[in-house]
Amino acid sequence: MDLKMKPTNMKLAVIVFFAAAFVSCTRYVVITEQKFTSQTANIGPNVFLTTFSYENSHYPPVLLVDPIFINKKVLYLGDKSGLIGVLNGNGFSVWLLHFEDYKSVNLKEVGENLIPDVIARIQKVTGQKEYILGGVSLGGQAILHSFKAKKIPDISKAFFLGTGMDYKYNDSFIEQMKTEKRFETDLSVSCKNKDSFCKRFISFDEDDPTILFVYQNLFNYLPTLEENPKTWEPFESTNFPSLFIGGRIDNVSPTESIHPTYKRKKGKKSIGKREGIMERRSTMII
Repeated sequence: MDLKMKPTNMKLAVIVFFAAAFVSCTRYVVITEQKFTSQTANIGPNVFLTTFSYENSHYPPVLLVDPIFINKKVLYLGDKSGLIGVLNGNGFSVWLLHFEDYKSVNLKEVGENLIPDVIARIQKVTGQKEYILGGVSLGGQAILHSFKAKKIPDISKAFFLGTGMDYKYNDSFIEQMKTEKRFETDLSVSCKNKDSFCKRFISFDEDDPTILFVYQNLFNYLPTLEENPKTWEPFESTNFPSLFIGGRIDNVSPTESIHPTYKRKKGKKSIGKREGIMERRSTMII
């Protein structure tokens, strides 16, 4: 996601995103922090699964994979905004796989082992074989690792919101981080001073210093990222409908990082841009 955005702008982007995706949808479920917490289960060391069921849903359940860097309160909570509230309000059972301590998160391990286990759990609970996968930011890379490992059959559809798939594109955010020696350094001081790097990539709310899209130490522990888009060939050979969202809404994984995989992907697909967020064909998610 665009790390320059203030939390309010982030919520606005989510609203616009789903307003375009679900053109005729007007129903929302209010997701409060209390409700989010009460419906969250600790299913393993540093592994949490939040469930928002929809009784007698006509759609496959949706599994969202945590983006790691983005503040969950900004992305998921809200009244008429928030990813979970819009999906759940319009008939989808939503499951969110997320973490608290990001130092131990290995995207490859999550994709190869954890996601298949969670899918099996969802299939058992819901009695439904098919499901929809949604990767938000780096959560999408974990999903791509699942395809590479060939451990997730029966998928109905997939969408990727701000998931980088080629980190070797020109002006790569990751390369800039390496050049500016931002790995394993405390960003809190430089971001308080709003240096050029933080102005471009990191939102810092002076009125509430706890609200950071990149918290004080998260970039110190950047997970190992797959930089070669050819790694995703197993995903590209699949035929289920897929939706890719990128562009200027996401400075970390703009459209340049998505195109190599998008162009080779088989089956029905749509790519979304900042201008209107996505094409009308993206209603395929429903």
